[in-house]
Amino acid sequence: MRPSNDFVATEYVAAWKPFTVRRTVRWAECDPAGVVYAGNFTEYMLATAHLFRQVVLGRPVGQRDEKARYGTPGKALSMVFHSPLWPGDVFDMAVYLGPVGTRTTDILVHAFRVDTGRDVFVGRVTSIYVSAHDRLGAIDVPDDVKAAFEDYRRETGQQPEILTQVARQRGT
Repeated sequence: MRPSNDFVATEYVAAWKPFTVRRTVRWAECDPAGVVYAGNFTEYMLATAHLFRQVVLGRPVGQRDEKARYGTPGKALSMVFHSPLWPGDVFDMAVYLGPVGTRTTDILVHAFRVDTGRDVFVGRVTSIYVSAHDRLGAIDVPDDVKAAFEDYRRETGQQPEILTQVARQRGT
């Protein structure tokens, strides 16, 4: 039997504005009944948020070298689940921005099925900015990060109403 040339990536960038990651559910991500474990939804959201920041800011998340000026550990997560997923399901995660505060930024994620458009989950990742040299001390969000995020927000336009379920009104 000859192998098929039809390769389906588990995860890839499907669109740039809004930044959207398309993912196919694998059996290994599910319980014996074939439903995605709840904890995997957090992993999906965090992987998408990290990839978004890497693309928009032009540097890998968590990079620890002499060029690193800051780190962005997680401060808070929030998710609202709307429907389950099963092996082979394909869904998109579109990224929008919440408030850019003095020391924090919010990345909002809207996940929905590709086949029906049905909402899967909405979530928020709040990151706090810390010095690369003193990871216990919060610093102001760097101006270049603010500018990149505001450019993205302006280019992306209105976010879906469903994201109000997890969005904060202002950052800290």
